Amino acid sequence: MGHSVHHTLLCVACTARSCVAGRRFARPSKGAGIVNAAVVTGGEILIAASAQARGILCKANEVNYLSGPGKGVILIKLGHDDRVLGAIASTGDRDLLTVETSRGAEQTISTGKYEVTGRGGKGRELLQRGRFTRIVWPLPEAPPALTISH
Repeated sequence: MGHSVHHTLLCVACTARSCVAGRRFARPSKGAGIVNAAVVTGGEILIAASAQARGILCKANEVNYLSGPGKGVILIKLGHDDRVLGAIASTGDRDLLTVETSRGAEQTISTGKYEVTGRGGKGRELLQRGRFTRIVWPLPEAPPALTISH
């Protein structure tokens, strides 16, 4: 079975205002897309999960810095019917990538739970039965309530 390759691009800033503006930061190949963008300094751990319940944790400094728009790098090798659902740049054990399984449960992926490996491999199987259906992104914290004084 051949493996397709997913290119992941991490960029310092991204915009969705227009295709022209977006191409300043990324030029994905046909059929590829950006699943997440993060500001990184190089000390982070990248955590990614695929629909076939595979995951990879690797050091952010293994990803080459691109001075201009690029196609990204190989973060994880995927099977022909697999795709990356999402990724985060983790700064510690408390940063979690939460995924929903095909059975409706949630599973977390973190550096406290799984070993960091090199980028570009097949990753590890994180679920024996089923798939990951989506990333469960945390809700942003609400701002403090306004108090009105008379």
